Amino acid sequence: MPEMSQDSIQNFGTIQNQIWNTVSVTVGEAARTEVALTNPQTDFVSASALFAETTDPKIVIQFSFSDMPENSQIVLVPVETALAIASAMKNDDIKEITDALVSEMRPVFEAFVQGICLTVGKIHNGAVVASGLSIRFQNLVFPINLQNSQAVFSVATELKIEDASGRIVWLLDPETACMVLGIEPEQDEVKPTSVRPSAGSEESLEILMDIPLQISVELGRVRMVVKDVVELGSGSIIEIDKAAGEPVDVLVNGKIVARGEVVVIEDNFGVRITEILSQQDRLAKLKEAA
Repeated sequence: MPEMSQDSIQNFGTIQNQIWNTVSVTVGEAARTEVALTNPQTDFVSASALFAETTDPKIVIQFSFSDMPENSQIVLVPVETALAIASAMKNDDIKEITDALVSEMRPVFEAFVQGICLTVGKIHNGAVVASGLSIRFQNLVFPINLQNSQAVFSVATELKIEDASGRIVWLLDPETACMVLGIEPEQDEVKPTSVRPSAGSEESLEILMDIPLQISVELGRVRMVVKDVVELGSGSIIEIDKAAGEPVDVLVNGKIVARGEVVVIEDNFGVRITEILSQQDRLAKLKEAA
């Protein structure tokens, strides 16, 4: 995976206004109302620093440039932002994300990708096409290329539509950022720009190693009204907020520290870890839970 010089990181941040101005136009046309995407903030951080983005379901738009099919990018639309866009489109107060609503809003979500591709095409004086586009309402699961990156770009921008506001987050790996800038991957290493406090020396941690912790695994969640709960009986099925095959959450004292897949070991259930916070981030989570 390529590294990025500090100049390249700054240059990538500089072109964000150009990108999101174009996205504002494409999304506004699809939503049939004025949309403003402003104040983009670019960070070059470790994937684990973005773990908070994975804790709640949101609209996850995943795609890649056709010339780089293995380098997935993600645009995240939080629930509040998606509802603001839907309410403006329908001139109504939309309260809930449903599969039908996601399907109806698909042209708007596609417009985010279209705007990014149009701007990158202008930078390269040629057409840039997206491939592998998927749009789902789910918890974020990092694709392999982002999991394997020492650091990833996270661009957060403010969205305003009529009287409502929200945020959009764009995630991509350094190789894709190099392509956007039209530069070759660089060899000099620049570490993630997020600065995290030291978790402490090994000696200071040693005294904590025997403290018992409560480990739990959460398959998913759902909100139900009292009427529906009262009507539950043997054989009832409760539909949760995760699709079949999605990773389950591993919590320590109520804080998510990892995700994994359910396995059966002899007659017992277990969880095989597939994603995990760095040691420092796990310690920080445990400190929050203490």
